[in-house]
Amino acid sequence: MRGVYLRGIIMCNKQLRCIEFKIKKMKQKKNPFKFGKVVTGGNFCNRKQEIKELKQFITDGYSVWLYSPRRYGKSSLIYKVFNEITNIKLIYFDLYNVFSTDDFCRKYSKLLAKELFDWRDEIKVLTKKMTHYFQNLYPKISFDETGTPSFSLEVKQIKDMADVEKILNIPGIIAKEKLQPICIAFDEFQEIERIDPFMINWMRSVFQTQENVSYIFLGSKQSLMRNIFSSVNSPFYEFAVKMDIKPISYNDLFEFIKSKFGQQKITILDKNINYILQVSECHPHFTQYFASVVFDMIRSGENQDVDNFKNIWLNKIIDSQSVIFQNIFDQLKNNQRRILSLIAIPDDRAELFSEETRNKFQLPASSSINTILKALMKKDLIHKADNSYKVNNPVFKAWLRQISK
Repeated sequence: MRGVYLRGIIMCNKQLRCIEFKIKKMKQKKNPFKFGKVVTGGNFCNRKQEIKELKQFITDGYSVWLYSPRRYGKSSLIYKVFNEITNIKLIYFDLYNVFSTDDFCRKYSKLLAKELFDWRDEIKVLTKKMTHYFQNLYPKISFDETGTPSFSLEVKQIKDMADVEKILNIPGIIAKEKLQPICIAFDEFQEIERIDPFMINWMRSVFQTQENVSYIFLGSKQSLMRNIFSSVNSPFYEFAVKMDIKPISYNDLFEFIKSKFGQQKITILDKNINYILQVSECHPHFTQYFASVVFDMIRSGENQDVDNFKNIWLNKIIDSQSVIFQNIFDQLKNNQRRILSLIAIPDDRAELFSEETRNKFQLPASSSINTILKALMKKDLIHKADNSYKVNNPVFKAWLRQISK
């Protein structure tokens, strides 16, 4: 009897060791999902049609204004397209951290110097070229302790139209001299009005005369991008071809998630992939974010087959950001709160302007609702898709639905 008892203990210990070994091996598997930065290579999902169209626009020399809500993968798309195009000089410039006209000119000049000049030239030749193109702006080449060269402008402050246009003109001059097509992507282009509202006048004045140079204007704030490119009073009215970036297809994302789990030899149930996509609404960033959280939980031994698994991982994400959401919500006026909450509830979204909905939720007149919607769009909380409004952040949407119960 004692022998049977000991054999039972031994078997139990073996099973425990086996379980511990499996858990240890699972933890060693790398999370395959990437988000919060530019996605490249095998981490990039689909966008085949957008890639095809954008490559054709660039090859044909058309300028494009590209809109999508934040974190839809515009920058990743541009990097992907730029990596697949040859015979055209491609330049990427992010305006998000540019603070003034002077700051724009210095950072843009440094980028142009890096991308459009041959740094293998002798220093005298290079200095002569830069002095020619950046006339009266005192270009300077310096070297760090490793001998790596860098470019700067020594002029005190750049703010005059003549100096700004001189810098904006450089790609056009070089493209003409070298017979070299150039395409320049300005990311977060709506920031140009914050930097200097008059800058777009100078840009349009220069850009429309340039041959062999095209531009891609990426933006994530719908109302601001529309004001720049769709308003008849804007210098950029009808300057560029419009191209929207929409969610990736459900089927493509489903297969993407399944294959990423499969690459790490971890199984995910179809119902859990379906729920990830249901909550993310096929938003590229949040799909990868949610999938990464689910991957970590399954990798750590969480039972994904229980009925409340979908609530466990979603609540984990919501709880981690609830303080941020509460702060955003606290800063909204009562009617803004009401309308934002209604947009987060699909059943009421279509009836937002109806008299029944306005009476039920004590909403103002339709004209005031339009004003509130514009304010929420300006705050980057919602965007308009087709004939309805959607909350930009699916996690914020889930939080709104929780507090509305």
